Amino acid sequence: MKKLAYLFPFCLLLTITSCKDEVEMPSSTLPPTVILQADAIAIAEGTYILNAEGRSAYGGAKLRKVEFYKGEEKIGEKDIAPYTWAYPVTENIPDQELSFYAVLSDVVGNSVKSDVVTATVKVLPIRIEAEHAVLRGLARVATDQETRETSSNQAKVGAIDNAESGIDITIDVRAAGEYLIRVAAGTGFNGTAHKIYVDDKEAEAQIYDIPNLGWNVWQTFDMLFDLEVGSHKISIRRQSGYGELDYVEYSKR
Repeated sequence: MKKLAYLFPFCLLLTITSCKDEVEMPSSTLPPTVILQADAIAIAEGTYILNAEGRSAYGGAKLRKVEFYKGEEKIGEKDIAPYTWAYPVTENIPDQELSFYAVLSDVVGNSVKSDVVTATVKVLPIRIEAEHAVLRGLARVATDQETRETSSNQAKVGAIDNAESGIDITIDVRAAGEYLIRVAAGTGFNGTAHKIYVDDKEAEAQIYDIPNLGWNVWQTFDMLFDLEVGSHKISIRRQSGYGELDYVEYSKR
C-alpha cells in the first residue's frame, strides 16, 4: 500500500507534464521558410523531380505539408519528408518553358510560397522502329536469330529490292523548324542507296549511300528537313542495290 502511495504523486506529475506539453505548444506568427530545387532541363516523356526543403518556427518536426504547383495548377502534395514530387513531363514542344513553385504549411496554419523555378523542355530523338512502319512494295519484316541479336527491338525490315519498296512513317511536329531525320540502315551489296522524302515530294528527295558492311550491321545517316507544325509522312525507298532498315529517329535542331 505504501508503494502505491509513493507512485501516485509520480504518475500525477507525468500526467500534468504530458498535458502541459500539448496545451502549451508555443504559438508564433513567424512564417516557415522553404526552398524549392529542380533541374533547369525537363526531358520530354521523362520525370522531373522537385525537391522542397523547409523549416517552421517550431523546427522541421512541426511542418504539416508541402504543396507543389506547375503554373497555377496544383500537381500534388506531401505531408511526410522528404518533400519531393516526381512530375511526369507530357509537354514535348522543344524549348517550351515550364514553371513550378511550392507552398509549405506548418501545424498552426502559417504558410509560405517558394521562389518559382523554371525548366526548359528538351525533346529527345523520337524513335520509330522500321517494323512498325507502313511497308511498301517487297519490304518485309525479319526476326531471324541474327536479326534479334543485332537489331533495335529485335526486328528489321528487309527486301527493299525495287523502286516501290520501302517504308512510310508519320511524325507529329509541334514546333516548326529544322528537323534531323536519322535512319539506321545496312546492306550486304555494293552500290546500295536509299532516298528519303517528305509528304510525297519525291522530287525533293535526299539520297544516302550505304557502304557494304554486311547484313545486320547498322549504320546511321542524318538528313535535315524544314518542317511546319502538323503531321508529316516520311518515305524511304530504294534508290539502288539491296538494303534493309532498322529504325528512324527524328528530333528538332
